[in-house]
Amino acid sequence: MKKAVILMITAIMLACVELSSVPALAQRIENTHSCVLMKFVNKTRFKKLAPEEKLSDLVMEKLVASGKFNLKEIRPIDAVVENELYNANTRSERLVNEAKRGNYDALFENEQAVSILEAYQGQIISPEQTAAIGKKHGAEYLIQGTILNVSMGKTEDRSTSVTSGFAGIMAGVWGGDTGRRVAGVLCDTKKIYSGSNIQCELRVIKAANGEIVWHDMITAASKQEKIKIADLASAGTDELSMNLYEMALDQAAQKIVDELLADVDEGEVF
Repeated sequence: MKKAVILMITAIMLACVELSSVPALAQRIENTHSCVLMKFVNKTRFKKLAPEEKLSDLVMEKLVASGKFNLKEIRPIDAVVENELYNANTRSERLVNEAKRGNYDALFENEQAVSILEAYQGQIISPEQTAAIGKKHGAEYLIQGTILNVSMGKTEDRSTSVTSGFAGIMAGVWGGDTGRRVAGVLCDTKKIYSGSNIQCELRVIKAANGEIVWHDMITAASKQEKIKIADLASAGTDELSMNLYEMALDQAAQKIVDELLADVDEGEVF
């Protein structure tokens, strides 16, 4: 009975500690800079796979889990409708029209990026558009990502540095035709790697003036291997699957968010 009472009191105390930590966490997040995540743009040929949908959700999950961002929307926002941010031709046309009206300054501003998809840290991208998006969602910063490449495939490693030496030993042990056959089989051993690669980049944009305050690019990969000894035996698998693709997306999301978090902690973003 006494033991049961002690366990009950301990449970109540732990619950109180957990509940008391919730307001502190909420206050810490509230004190961070307000942001919105814009849905990733897919610049690859894999349109039907829609990797931008999955990667956007994964990055959102990891940003929320970090507790270091005051995200104003619970889902990535689809801001592609803000055409001027993404379309270099649209921006070029606007600059030409400005010049025709006598405003030549914008043509010679090197810090002005022609498109958000080509912008790097320190450049400015359409302040009017970024400010409007920030105001609409109550966010100081916009987080924007681009998927640059998606690939799936197989490669073979026929390196015989180990197997050829072992084959020579076996040939010497058995000698004659048997030794040569064994050596031939061992030399036909190979590794087959299969997997998926994701290359993407992420930007943090100050909504008020359109400045790219942070930019990074990463490549992530998922991989599996199969060892094949001639046509006699094999271990592992080299079958391409959606699981490999989804693993690569998850690794890409984690890697790019980790890069961002590291620079946030160093005070290099906000």
